[in-house]
Amino acid sequence: MTAARTEAGGGALAAPASGVSPPGQSGTPVPGRRSAPTSRLGGKGFGYRLLRQREASIVFVGVLLFAIFSVLSHGTFDSVQNWGGVSSAAAELGIVTVGVALLMICGEFDLSVGANFSFAALVMAMMIQDHYSTIAAIAACLGIGAGIGLVNGLVTVFLDIPSFITTLGTFFLWTGVTLIVTGGETVTILPPVPQLLNVLGGTMAGQIRAEVVWWLGLALAVGILLHRTVTGNWMFAVGGKRFAAVEAGVPVVRTRILAFVLCGIFAAFAGAVQLGHLDSMSASFGTTYQLEAIAASVVGGCALTGGRGSMLGAVVGTLILEMLDSGLILSNVSSYWYEAVVGIILIAAVAMHTRLGQLGMGGA
Repeated sequence: MTAARTEAGGGALAAPASGVSPPGQSGTPVPGRRSAPTSRLGGKGFGYRLLRQREASIVFVGVLLFAIFSVLSHGTFDSVQNWGGVSSAAAELGIVTVGVALLMICGEFDLSVGANFSFAALVMAMMIQDHYSTIAAIAACLGIGAGIGLVNGLVTVFLDIPSFITTLGTFFLWTGVTLIVTGGETVTILPPVPQLLNVLGGTMAGQIRAEVVWWLGLALAVGILLHRTVTGNWMFAVGGKRFAAVEAGVPVVRTRILAFVLCGIFAAFAGAVQLGHLDSMSASFGTTYQLEAIAASVVGGCALTGGRGSMLGAVVGTLILEMLDSGLILSNVSSYWYEAVVGIILIAAVAMHTRLGQLGMGGA
């Protein structure tokens, strides 16, 4: 049986953890044991170089945008003060993007992350305002995020509804619940602000804020999960070749639901981080994050069809979106151009990744 191949993790088989024999080899599959990575075009070496080529191209675009905006803004764009704001805004979107990219690799979408972001953090803010312990409030926030993700996963898997439709419905559901609970009002944490909120979103040193450390730390942890664990191999397999993964013995249902739950947790945690940063939360916060997170993931190399992507790409994709937002303003370009430029970059990124994918499959 030929296993599903992914281009992440150095061209490794998508489901080596399930015990599928690599192409051209025989042997009895051993569940839970990693197979030797191979590829149709020269083994691990070619797949690894292709992955690096994808990520290098994304980084190149980011560096090029940095240079362009530095010139157009006469040096204002590359100031420490500006990058403190850019990195902070990127971190809040970036944590959401980590979960969305993970889910996209598994072949699914979550359009409810924006509603999850605000609702979970608003509950946390109201609990702190009512003098519950901060730890209990954070636990409730993450629990709500996990619960929303679990509902999305169960409905999608067991009712066989496309995740795009499922999560679009839950987006409207939780947006409505948020407005009902809060009456549309902003919830503000009055002084003294709990120290744990500063741990989530306070300033650490200079212009570096805690949310940047959380973002990069979580991206690194998820990257290790994806590329160094059996569960990560399962996620690539489920997203890349689901039917082959089923035949190979991969726990497809469990893996898909786990990806939804993790995505929900990351969205809720991002809301908690923004609450720690601003000491307030509103139902209007994060309303565009679902689309921006998908855009950042695609720009970073995630395939809309699943089975391909990396956390490095997701991080750089998020930075590119935030660089565009800040760079256009500092270059005295109307902010109305932001959406147009994002659309152009999104299409260009998909075209570039598609071409690289054709090269990886031996296309002309």
